[in-house]
Amino acid sequence: MTARTLVALKGYLNPQVAVFFGLGLASQAPINLIGGTLKFWFSELGLNLEYIGLFGLVLLPYALKFLWAPIIDHINLPLARWVGRKKVWGLITQLILMGLLILLSLAQPAYEIGYVFCLCMAIAFMASTQDIVIDALRIDTLSGDTLKEGSSAYQVGARLGMLSAVAGVIFLSSYLSWRTAYQLSTLLVAIGFVSLLFVKEKPPKTSRISFHQLIVAPFRDLRRRTHFWVLCVFIIAYKLCNGVLGPMAYPFYYNIGFTPAEVSLISATFGVFVTMTGIFCGSVLMLKYSYRNLLFYLGILEIFTSLAFAGLAAVGPSLCGFVIVILFDNLIGGIGGAVWVTYLSSLCNRSFSGTQYAFLAALNMVPMSVIASTSGWLAAHLGWIGFFLFTGVLMIPALVMIQLGVTEKVKKF
Repeated sequence: MTARTLVALKGYLNPQVAVFFGLGLASQAPINLIGGTLKFWFSELGLNLEYIGLFGLVLLPYALKFLWAPIIDHINLPLARWVGRKKVWGLITQLILMGLLILLSLAQPAYEIGYVFCLCMAIAFMASTQDIVIDALRIDTLSGDTLKEGSSAYQVGARLGMLSAVAGVIFLSSYLSWRTAYQLSTLLVAIGFVSLLFVKEKPPKTSRISFHQLIVAPFRDLRRRTHFWVLCVFIIAYKLCNGVLGPMAYPFYYNIGFTPAEVSLISATFGVFVTMTGIFCGSVLMLKYSYRNLLFYLGILEIFTSLAFAGLAAVGPSLCGFVIVILFDNLIGGIGGAVWVTYLSSLCNRSFSGTQYAFLAALNMVPMSVIASTSGWLAAHLGWIGFFLFTGVLMIPALVMIQLGVTEKVKKF
């Protein structure tokens, strides 16, 4: 075991790093319940691909959360003086979120699709608000190597949250019901609620906040960075491949012939543990290599991931092929997730952490919400092989931008 590996392992034992593991569980459960598992449920009900693809719009609040992030950053709620400004926002948000998930569990998508859509939009709004709080606290309370370790711990928790929200819910739905499975999923948000209590947030300032401090200053600080608008384009471009491919993964598994049990075991369970291995590898790699090199080579590997999916579409429901694709996809996804979150965090000014990270993450969500809403149409018209080849091509512009030095040119003042 190398010295870098030992350093990375030791960092996870820091209580203020470890607490973000629990917050990661709470963060990723809602988005996967409405962005992934729900689509598998829809596929089982026989809804067409175009309809399923349009449900990608429910993730739109994640792309717009920077609009209300300044409120989280600067406005005090009752008890903020004793608990912490952002912690109070987070605790209230999580309570509402648990209630909304219960309501979703009681809905009947086959007959109340409009109601389900509205519930999903409300869940996405509250879940994205929860993410504003978690991301801001991660940037505010951690720094240096602990920020990298905290980001990695958050990613590990997020992947376990994904495992529970996808594999766990799909598995339970096979033996109990979708209603019961969704109700049990609220426990993930409850774990985040408890974890949030242990985050050490500094007491908030009580001075009056002007409109300039609330709205103008965070974005003015971002705009002062050199080549900032080029960076915005890069963030969107870098996530186009995953953003278009991701929403169609579970409908693809279902349509190609894999059973819910196979998807739950291989994609959700095995895949998540592979992802966690990738996250740890990413935390080690970040101690040695620059963001530019890591993002470039990971982008190339993302293209090969698309090719692997195209190969599986050509071969058909081969369990061996499925395992290979999931192994490759999730390992690269784990490494990339750790690197990407830490890279975006490193660009933020602590004075405006919630607002700035929310804006950068919102750009990150554009491919997963607005653009991804066309993924069902693309899959239906291009066929699975053509669709996956197309997603690979989408990564090329981002790789060109990295080679032109976009990640190196954006500086903090």
